Amino acid sequence: MNEDSKRPLLTLAIFSVLFGVGFLLLQFVPPKHDPDAPADESPSLVAETDVETPPSVEEAERLVLETDEFRAEFTGAGGGLRSFTLKKERFQVDGEPAELVTTSLPEYLPFRQLVEGAKFPRVPRFSVESRSATEGVLRAEADGLAVHRKLEAQEGYRILSTTRIENRGDRPRTITLVDESHHYVARAEEESAGFIARPSPRLSHGFCLTTDDDERKDRDDLLDGFTMGPGVRFAALENTYFAMAMVPTGDDLGVACELSAENRGGTIDAPHGTLFEARVVRREITLAPGESALVRTMVYAGPKEFGALSAAGHGLDEVVDVGWFGFIGRGLIWLLSFIYGYVGEWGLAIILLTLVVKILLYPLTEKSFQSMAKMRLLKPEMDRINELYKDDREKKGAAIMELYKKHGVNPVAGCLPSLLQMPVWFALYQSLSTNVELYHAAGLWFDDLSAPDPGLFGISLIKPLPLLLGGLMIVQQRLSPAAMDPVQAKVMMVVMPGMITLFMYFLPAGLCVYMVTNSVLGIAQQQSIQVRLERAAARRGEDAVDSSTDSSSEETPAANDGPRPGKAGRKIARGSRRHRGGRP
Repeated sequence: MNEDSKRPLLTLAIFSVLFGVGFLLLQFVPPKHDPDAPADESPSLVAETDVETPPSVEEAERLVLETDEFRAEFTGAGGGLRSFTLKKERFQVDGEPAELVTTSLPEYLPFRQLVEGAKFPRVPRFSVESRSATEGVLRAEADGLAVHRKLEAQEGYRILSTTRIENRGDRPRTITLVDESHHYVARAEEESAGFIARPSPRLSHGFCLTTDDDERKDRDDLLDGFTMGPGVRFAALENTYFAMAMVPTGDDLGVACELSAENRGGTIDAPHGTLFEARVVRREITLAPGESALVRTMVYAGPKEFGALSAAGHGLDEVVDVGWFGFIGRGLIWLLSFIYGYVGEWGLAIILLTLVVKILLYPLTEKSFQSMAKMRLLKPEMDRINELYKDDREKKGAAIMELYKKHGVNPVAGCLPSLLQMPVWFALYQSLSTNVELYHAAGLWFDDLSAPDPGLFGISLIKPLPLLLGGLMIVQQRLSPAAMDPVQAKVMMVVMPGMITLFMYFLPAGLCVYMVTNSVLGIAQQQSIQVRLERAAARRGEDAVDSSTDSSSEETPAANDGPRPGKAGRKIARGSRRHRGGRP
């Protein structure tokens, strides 16, 4: 292949590599932070002192709500969520239920409601007015205002909050109700993954969804605060696998979604970390004496299960980060869960999902492979043209284009189908990397498909699946019919498999299962297409020979008039057989 014909292929290849590297860096490199950023030197999550000493969490009354999925404990000290644990066994950590509440001081607990515009304490003292297994009422009164907050636990990791605010004073009051939540994560937990591995599952974000747009912000984005609105559908604090969201319900959408982050800690008792805050500001309410108003909020606290979030409505499924190609990623998550529902084994479900995707993309794969095979067969002619016109670029280019036209070959046709497949593969990668369905899920011989391959006999340096993947990639490149120069061949045969193998040492085993399956199916596809191409080329050669024999009985061409009509067909057939397996 001459230099002119390589240029479009190399351009597309470089674009693909840069696109892929950029995508991987987003996955592998944790966000930057300023180590010299000022931190609160007081113990982590210590609040400013109110005029009235706030009640302590230990002394306050408690309201416990339970379902088959979770246990929620609200405290009378500010009315926030003191504890929220998930009951399913796969969410357990070291044999204990997963705890989603990461703060302890009453002013920083999740899902509090603030009354702004009145002298209502920031941490009011609530009493438990009534209670049952799944619902209860908290009550507080201050500055002529009475607040009744009814809490109902629902299936699907939801709690419905109905707050009635009554003006018991003798003058009109104008107030604003604010739903507020906090989340704390230690810096070491945020950055535990390092450079090569994916970001830590505890790496946290704030998320806002309005009727017009959505925004996901990390710590660095939120140090100066962020606000969007009106028409707020929900605000959430989330990490890779779990989310805690506040959803205004009814006709009263939030006026503003406010997100912020603050560096905290720096003491012996409190290491460096980040305190995230999310607020949903509701519309202003004016209450005449004796008048009351109702404000409803749905709380979602639990795993980022696509099914549960979709069932909750209000666009909550948008909190699942499926990357740049979200519509594809959501479809793949649904398909994976659908397959698992039939086979009951996550490892097998990943294998079958990869097979389905491979079948759907087969037409593009075949077209790409056919184009590369044609380019390979034309290589002798390309070399001859390069030698013949090595000093005349214009004639060389014209001759090459004529050769392409004669054989119906498009030099970029081999890359274009591959580029069209990239969104699907990136979406599949993102879906498997962040899918909570695989969190602590066993599959094949792995105890946890969301964790890296533990290694053979516990030896972390010997990981069979990543090593197998590297070997399969080398085999796949050897079978490729694409013509490459020595530098390209070295990159594709050594550097790329080595890099991918290294990455797979630190990435989830479920993702490695997909990569290995994809490589095995890719090799099978290549061999199948190659055999059919060779048979087709052989048939064309035989037809050309028959045509030549018939015509030779009528006239005998001069010795120097050029090749016989069947020579090109036989050459292609011989070339196809000679280059079977892609070896030069």
